[in-house]
Amino acid sequence: MSKLAFDYSKWDNIEISDDEADTHPNIDKASWFRMKHRSRVEREETEKMEKTAMEKENKADSEREREIVRLLAEVRSGGDAAEYEDEDALVGELEEVRGRVKDRLDKIDFMEKNKKWNVDNLSHTATDRTILSGKGSSKEDLVGGMMTGTKSNKDGPVGPQSEKAAVNAYADFVDKHEQVLEDYLATTELEDCKKKLHEHGGTLLHEHAQSYILLSCLEDEMNGFPDKMKLASRNSQVLSHVTDLAASLNRHPRDVVLPFFSRIEDPRYRSGFEEAVQDFIAKIQKRAIDKRKEMDAQEPVELSREERLGPGGLDPVEVFETLSESMQEAFEKKDTQMLQVALEAMEPEEAKKHMDACEASGLWVQNNSSEEATVVDDGLA
Repeated sequence: MSKLAFDYSKWDNIEISDDEADTHPNIDKASWFRMKHRSRVEREETEKMEKTAMEKENKADSEREREIVRLLAEVRSGGDAAEYEDEDALVGELEEVRGRVKDRLDKIDFMEKNKKWNVDNLSHTATDRTILSGKGSSKEDLVGGMMTGTKSNKDGPVGPQSEKAAVNAYADFVDKHEQVLEDYLATTELEDCKKKLHEHGGTLLHEHAQSYILLSCLEDEMNGFPDKMKLASRNSQVLSHVTDLAASLNRHPRDVVLPFFSRIEDPRYRSGFEEAVQDFIAKIQKRAIDKRKEMDAQEPVELSREERLGPGGLDPVEVFETLSESMQEAFEKKDTQMLQVALEAMEPEEAKKHMDACEASGLWVQNNSSEEATVVDDGLA
């Protein structure tokens, strides 16, 4: 098998937001998500501090290593250091210093290879350059509605210049520009939107800005803020129309801000813009409904006691609580051999009593035709 050009194993450790949202129905989902997110952030901060400390120690040891090498050279050449330095002691210290450095480097490498990736650290800005005028520029310079100023290289390597520089782009962008993005989302007048585009066009017309705004619209709709979502949707469409107009004219998006706002004063163009806004709002509302259904489908349905009753009129939940720990573990794992071992450890009368109750509650189903029995998955695990 040929060797792959890229190692995909790093993506085995991705932490997705659904993991943080997976919670018991009796626990507030928002509170659980915030707690899990805070724990993840604290863990990453601890790892970062630990790596920084190890790198600082390695720097100090590297300086000491260079000093020892210099002293050894002087001792072996019969210099002044030969009078007060022990060559064997220096050699021993050199090995010790190099061993410490290697151990720290191995630990840092292990931490990097086993790092958990998530929405906050999956991207990073490799290069960022804004050109005020894109007149005469190639379409290849237009990336996500913004011009990077970097010509494409069809014969060169594809993707970011380095993997480390690529993984944190979105998170870094949001950390740096979140206040500008939130301020723009809350802008009610189109004239003020135009002013903000002149002030912060490089930020608002960036591809990451549109991703952030899209997620904000969905979040507002799901959290019960439809008016806020509709305003953000309109402002999102302003950015989309500006970038679309720029692409059609082969110009930089900032060059067509004024032409866009001039066009939108035309009733015909304004009508098309409003229609696009309503279409975008409808898509956000539909996605919010679908997302709620997905979340609801993941939540276990709690049955009433009457609905849980087995063929003998007993509640499997109540019967399960009366079983020994070994029997409970066998039912949770649906392991009949483990259940048999647990029963053999009991008195025959006690074992029969428990098994009769299990059959009456539906935890245990006897298959008379094959003389086999089945441990029923009744949602107790």
